[in-house]
Amino acid sequence: MIEFPTVLDDLMMAQQPILKKTKEIFGYELLFRGKDSLSANISDGEAATSQVLVNLCIGITKLESQLRKPFFINMTTELMLSDAFFPIDPDTVYIEILESQKLTPEFFTALKNWRAAGYRFALDDYQFDTNYQALLPWVSIVKIDVLLTPPAQFATQIAELKSRGLILLAEKVEDAAMFELCKQLGFDLFQGYFLQRPELIKGKRIDSATHGAIELVNALQNKDISIEALTDLVAKNPKLSYQLLRILNSPVCGVSKTVTSIKEAIIFLGLVQLKKWALLITITSSTKQPQSLLKVLLTRGRCCQLLAESKKSPLADSAFMVGMMSGIDAVFNLEKSVVLEQIALDKSLLAAILKQSGELGSYLKQTLSCEEQDWNKIQSMTPGERTTLNRAFLDAMLWADDVVRSIN
Repeated sequence: MIEFPTVLDDLMMAQQPILKKTKEIFGYELLFRGKDSLSANISDGEAATSQVLVNLCIGITKLESQLRKPFFINMTTELMLSDAFFPIDPDTVYIEILESQKLTPEFFTALKNWRAAGYRFALDDYQFDTNYQALLPWVSIVKIDVLLTPPAQFATQIAELKSRGLILLAEKVEDAAMFELCKQLGFDLFQGYFLQRPELIKGKRIDSATHGAIELVNALQNKDISIEALTDLVAKNPKLSYQLLRILNSPVCGVSKTVTSIKEAIIFLGLVQLKKWALLITITSSTKQPQSLLKVLLTRGRCCQLLAESKKSPLADSAFMVGMMSGIDAVFNLEKSVVLEQIALDKSLLAAILKQSGELGSYLKQTLSCEEQDWNKIQSMTPGERTTLNRAFLDAMLWADDVVRSIN
C-alpha cells in the first residue's frame, strides 16, 4: 500500500467519478469527513482551515501526479475566507460552492482573490434560486441534483444556463433513463450510480462473445487446471493474449523480467496471480462498457484485497475476485443472478457478493460504504478500521488507474 502521511488519518475520504457524455472520466469529486463526527460541519474556523488545508494538500498532491484528472472539492467558508491557497496546480481543481453559501461582501472578495490565483469554481446543488444568480458569473460549472430538482421541469432555466456558456453537471443520476434525459437537455457532465447499475433485462440471451468469456472465467475457477490447458485457453483469444502480455510486462504487475510468451508468464507468475489477471482482461475484452466502469470495479476489487491483506488473511485473492465480480452484472448488462448462475464461483464467494456475508462479505461491505459515501456505516467502524479503509481505498484508486493505462 502507498504510504500516505499519518495526518490523512484525520479525515475519511471517498471519491466518485464525474463522467462526460461518452462515459469517459472527466474528473473526481473528493468527499471528506472528520474522523470524529464524520460531518463536513466544523465549528472552529481556524482549526478547520489548518486541518483541511494540510490534509487536502498532502493527499491531493499525491493523487494529482498519478490520476491527472480535475478534482472537485467542497470548501468550508473559513478556508475560502482565509489567505491560504493550495500548493497545487489550479488547473487540477474545481472548488465547489454550496448554493446555501452566505453571499457577503467578504465572500465575493475571497472569490475574486481565488480567481486571480487561477482557481475555478463549481456551484453545487443549484436549485434556480434567483438570490444566487450573483454567483453565476464566478463559476465555470453548475451542478444540479436531478433527484431534488427534476430537470424536465426546468428545461427553460437549463437552456438559459447553457446560453451563458456554463458547463452543466447532473448529480444523482441513478439510471440510464435519467442519463439520456440529461444528455438531451444539454448537460455536459454526469455523476451518480447509473454507471454501476445495469438495465434490468429479464430473459436476455447471452451473446456468443459473452458466453466465451464466461467459459474462460469458469475454467479459471478450477484449482487443478494445468499450465498447458490455461495456455491453450488464453491463446485462443488473440486480443486476450496480447493484453495479458502487455500487462505482465508493465510495472503494475511487479514482474522483474520480461516475458515473451503466455506459457512463460504462467510459469513465472504462478497460477493464482495469472488467474486474477486473465479474469480481469477477459472481462474487459468481452464488454463494450466504458473504461470508467472498469476503474470502479478495479478499485473495488483491489480495496477488498488490501483490506484482507491488512488482516493477514489467506483470502486476499478471493477478496479481489469478490470485489470485481460484485459488479459483473453492470459489465455484461445483465441481472446479477443471471450472470452468477453461469459462473462456477465457490459458495462463500457467491454469499459475499449477493449477501455481503462472511469474512469476504465484510471486506466488500466496507469498500462499498466508501464508494457510496455511506457515512452512517463508516461512522460505525472503529477509528482503526476507518484509517485502514481510507488508505486501502486511496491506494486502490491509484492502482486501478495504473492498470487501465497498462491495458490500453
